[in-house]
Amino acid sequence: MNAVKVLALVLAISTSVGLGACSKAQGLGEKSGNAAEASVQQGSVSNVSNAELQDLMAKGVTLVDIRLPEEWQQTGVVEGSKLLTLFEKNGSVAPNFLADLQKMVPADKPVALICRTGNRTRAGTQMLAQAGYTQVYNVTHGITGWIGEGKPVARQ
Repeated sequence: MNAVKVLALVLAISTSVGLGACSKAQGLGEKSGNAAEASVQQGSVSNVSNAELQDLMAKGVTLVDIRLPEEWQQTGVVEGSKLLTLFEKNGSVAPNFLADLQKMVPADKPVALICRTGNRTRAGTQMLAQAGYTQVYNVTHGITGWIGEGKPVARQ
């Protein structure tokens, strides 16, 4: 994908998400009419439970925890997950997120995103699908759901 198209998409989503990093981000999957966004091939986004996440990880799907470093330290992380912040404290998209993610997981490989409660990942999974990722999974209840079910975490 052309870097200008990716940048335009990231900026559009960043603006849509606003300042509340964990606020509900609705409407991000809708077409904006932006020419750069319209030419991007969309992938598939699936919501998954913690049990489904465990099955996906057992099959080799990469889990990326998109929270802030202080959140990883506060709660711990799912063992084996990759850590890469998507939204900064002010709610903007981390400038190198997509480039860094592409180094971890190519766009043609499945990837799952987890955050605190599932709100940031709802926006993030839509962004990845619009950026050309073909199979993206949203962990619907985030790390709080994971911990609430008594599942183990690794401390940072």
